[in-house]
Amino acid sequence: MTSLRTAEGFRDHVSEQRFSVLRQPIVSLKTGHIHHHEWLVRFDHDDHLEGVLRPAEVSGVIRDLDLSMLAQSILVLNANPNDTGIAINLSGASVDKPNFMPSVLACLTALKASPTKLVIELTESWHMQELGPAEALIVELKTRGHPVCLDDVGAGAASIRYLRALPANWLKIDGGFVAAAFNTARDRAILKALLSLRDALDVRFIAEGVETEELRQFVIDLGFDAAQGYAIGHPEPEPRIGRIVS
Repeated sequence: MTSLRTAEGFRDHVSEQRFSVLRQPIVSLKTGHIHHHEWLVRFDHDDHLEGVLRPAEVSGVIRDLDLSMLAQSILVLNANPNDTGIAINLSGASVDKPNFMPSVLACLTALKASPTKLVIELTESWHMQELGPAEALIVELKTRGHPVCLDDVGAGAASIRYLRALPANWLKIDGGFVAAAFNTARDRAILKALLSLRDALDVRFIAEGVETEELRQFVIDLGFDAAQGYAIGHPEPEPRIGRIVS
């Protein structure tokens, strides 16, 4: 069996669907109701996801996983149009390529459920040199009615650059940044300043990595719109996939 960390091995795992999908709830802090679930990928033969995804981003085969998750989410939403929405991740390494957008839009033509049910998260794990393709994709997705979220805001050096160029609906604040703000006044002041841009940027904020009751109360007090983490809800197997994908 080819290694999952090689381009060929990664592509084989994706094409043969040798991975599992978990879902974790993103909960509205105002109502306490689940707003949507984020889909999380887990490969059976490797516990270190970063060590798998990073080489796939470098080689470009992460595109295969992104499009596979998009296609599966569309199947699930079409079969369950009244269920909770789904957020799927698109890597910056995929979005960075000009030929990726046509593939995404071609997949979306199959969606029969409301586009508001399919949230697209753009991850910041890959530093995009040219933001034009990402901006064009986000604008088109929003035009079609899909909410767009920038993931891991505050985790990388590109956050401010992305905020300036990419008109998202949601900003998901990195769990490490949230924890740092809980512990230090300086980080807390920076996070409060970022949250104060809510109305000016017309965005809403998700706190990631809310693993304790203390952090849950902290993000409520700060005025976050939604939260994700073990104190909100644990990841669990996505039950709707089993009815669609063999």
